[in-house]
Amino acid sequence: MNPRRIALVAALSLVSAGAAMADTYGSVEPVANPAVIDTTALRDQPLAVRKAFADHLFQCGVVDRVIGALTSTGGVGTINGLNTQFDVAGGGFAGHTNPAYVYTVIDHGPNGATHHDISILTDSLGYVFSQGSAFLLDSEDTSSYDFPANYVVLNFPSVPTIEQSAALFETVCHIDPNVFETDTSGYTQYGRAYLSLESDVPDQEFINAYVQAAAQTGVEYTPVVNGTPSLFQGGAGFPGNDWEANPRGQEYLARIPAPSRQALGQIRSYVLGVTRDVLKNLGHGHGDPHDDDHAIKEVTRFACK
Repeated sequence: MNPRRIALVAALSLVSAGAAMADTYGSVEPVANPAVIDTTALRDQPLAVRKAFADHLFQCGVVDRVIGALTSTGGVGTINGLNTQFDVAGGGFAGHTNPAYVYTVIDHGPNGATHHDISILTDSLGYVFSQGSAFLLDSEDTSSYDFPANYVVLNFPSVPTIEQSAALFETVCHIDPNVFETDTSGYTQYGRAYLSLESDVPDQEFINAYVQAAAQTGVEYTPVVNGTPSLFQGGAGFPGNDWEANPRGQEYLARIPAPSRQALGQIRSYVLGVTRDVLKNLGHGHGDPHDDDHAIKEVTRFACK
């Protein structure tokens, strides 16, 4: 095993703070794209409010319903609780942090999920949550998804809050805005690991910015190969849909097996409905979401279904 591979295994085995290494990472945000419904009022809320909305929707079991719909209709056959784990965590893009549903999927061994099923799951989540795009990364295989991608992993001593992840992203901004605020800049948090694809900057500029950010915030930069900070390489993809050109989510639907589409459409209708409820709460001024936990819960309340 070469030093690069050793460093990769060592870093990514830390993602779930003791869990087995998972080979594919995914992420999708739950707040609908503004081309579908005007979610500006929710997107403009403090991070704590947006996180409370994501938490409540997650606790209502929407992600489990998506997997159940795909499984019961034969859309996927290898996604299960043995190989797939979801959480609500931070995800940043172009200088902004949002709550995201992040997932790790074991894609090797006797209980491994296939890349085909992982892609269908990701498209289904993107469709249900009306997202412009979702995120996929195979940690090792550059050919698994759409393009090869360099990335780094920064390990916190323990699982950070979404605010701590956002603070790390913002630290990078102060060091080098080119690595933070462009439309190629982003990160996703998995357990105590902060994973960032390389921005559209030279390799060494990207490495230098994150090495300095790691030193300033007390986190561990990886990979370090033979004492030199380096880059991991995997295969990434951003499956999506242009909601203005395809308002019914046709790009997602074309990649989702036909028998699963009706069930997923019903879940999507529910998600859009509760999103409208929260927007109505914000419009009616139900509590001050800047005040306390009770006010935040009042604003983000809706019925599970």
